Amino acid sequence: MRNFEQIKALVGEEVTKEDLQYVDCYVQGKFGLFIPSLGACGYASRLQHSHPSYMFTLIFQEDGKSQPPIPIKENQYLGMAVSPGVPHNDLESLHYYCILIDKEYFEEQYKLYEENVPYFSQKYFGICHDVLHALNTFIFEYSKNMKNANITLEAQANILTHWLIRSIIGETYDMRSVSTNYSVARAQQYMEIHYQDKILVEDLAKLGNLSVSGFNRIFKREIGETPMEYLLALRLGQSKKLLRRKEVPITEIALRCGFNSSAHFSSSFRKYYGVTPTEYRKKYI
Repeated sequence: MRNFEQIKALVGEEVTKEDLQYVDCYVQGKFGLFIPSLGACGYASRLQHSHPSYMFTLIFQEDGKSQPPIPIKENQYLGMAVSPGVPHNDLESLHYYCILIDKEYFEEQYKLYEENVPYFSQKYFGICHDVLHALNTFIFEYSKNMKNANITLEAQANILTHWLIRSIIGETYDMRSVSTNYSVARAQQYMEIHYQDKILVEDLAKLGNLSVSGFNRIFKREIGETPMEYLLALRLGQSKKLLRRKEVPITEIALRCGFNSSAHFSSSFRKYYGVTPTEYRKKYI
């Protein structure tokens, strides 16, 4: 357990080495990853404990025995965020990754996305499966302790911090959905730029010099959904960003995100997310 002073700065001054005897600790500067391996964390077992840092917990659902508190997609894990100083209790399950990030550093990074200082009181969010691979890469690099590992670990910690922020504000994406097929990747790029315009499958197929049937088949094989399903998800994701800005009317959001009418937008949004655009905006605010 190296860097114990850094661990205390993230976990809390009262933490002891005995508290963490069953926890694997990987700490690089302002970023720490803590994983219960042989038993519970003694510090986390304290009722209504808190941390001086931001806490993000990656929760692994066990065989679908319990329903997550929010809807999450098949390619996502459940995440929970807690702000510094907010009392909370430990999870019943031991199967989770706990990430602690320095308060000042995290708020500096968060302000690159949102103006307000974040406050999380056990806020749940979906986070892409890819983050687990990135976290395990961080663990491997830390454990190997190779020459200049501090440089690569700092870079990985920075990337992981931004992935967490993007997940919280709903701007994450699944890296596995980025196709290695050039025709599909080019169509994805085109939809990312022109999602507000009228887009036909024929237009996308022409980008890769493919027939419509051939393009549809390749796209579905590579991405797991049809081009129009992909486009709808993209448009709805963009609409969520605009809904968080209360000054933009819903009718305008519908048109700016490529929907023919606010009614079409509302029905699609509710079918996809389980709430109406108005309900989402009120809940977010």
